[in-house]
Parts: sequence; structure tokens; C-alpha cells
Amino acid sequence: METSDKEIIAKIKKGNINYYSLIVKKHTAIIYRFIKNKISVKEDTEDLVQNSFLKLYKSIHRLDENKPILPYLYEIAKNELKMFYRSRKPTIQLNENIIGDETADKETINDNESYLKLLKKKEKEIFLLINKGFKNEEIANKFKTPLNTIKSIIRRARLRLKNFYE
Repeated sequence: METSDKEIIAKIKKGNINYYSLIVKKHTAIIYRFIKNKISVKEDTEDLVQNSFLKLYKSIHRLDENKPILPYLYEIAKNELKMFYRSRKPTIQLNENIIGDETADKETINDNESYLKLLKKKEKEIFLLINKGFKNEEIANKFKTPLNTIKSIIRRARLRLKNFYE
């Protein structure tokens, strides 16, 4: 006779963690197939399956005993897939002379004529503040602008610079 998800969760919550292996045995193949359909690399698939079960284990005390485990696992696996794709998303690398170092001052940056031509006034001001070590939140407060707007300005400026330097 197979133990139900409800019974397994109840026993785990009471401290009998050995029952967690039943969950793993019961649902691994299903979650593996689900992730394998999205990712072709076997090692990545296995890592995501393992991470999914680990996250389920860490949140087992919050599970509703009256609901089946599989929907929780699917949701966790979907989130793991999102994080996987996000981690592999290409990032924009900027030239060192654009980013500057912590000691960069306004004169050093102003010497780069091509850099100045590409940026709008507000973007230049923001990049100067970034070079001085200001955080995005501090810049948003200084300009009395929402944080997401500052992030968008920075992103657009970086894209423009990236296209120029390529």
C-alpha cells in the first residue's frame, strides 16, 4: 500500500524526516522529465531537479497537508528553470575607461570625447555619480526620480555605449 502525500507531509512535519525519501522516489521521474523537456544538458537537468527537491524540503513546514505535493514541485521546478535561464542571460560588459575606477574623477571621464557625445546630460551625471561610488538608490534620491527610472536610464546608456564600442 502506497503512502499518500498527506500522510508523508504529516510525518515529516512531526520530525520523521526519513519519509522525505518517499517523496523523492515518488516524484523524481516526473520532475526530471518536466525539466528535461526544457533543458537538453543532462547535468543541468539533474542539478535543477536536485535544487527543486532541496527547496521543497526547506519549505516542507509551510506546505498544506491536504494538497498534493506535485503542484508544489512543479512550481518550484518552474522557478528553478527561470533562475537557470536568468543566470545564463548575456550581460553587457563595459570598457574599463567607461566604467572608471573608484579614483576616477570628472576630469578623467571628460577627457573621453566619444564617451561624452554618446551620453545625454542626465546619463553623464548618473555615470559620474556611479564612478564616485554612489548606489542606484542614492542616485534616485538625489535626482528625486524613481529607482526603476534610474535603472532604465543606466541600462539604455550602457546599451548605447556597448553598441558604440562594438
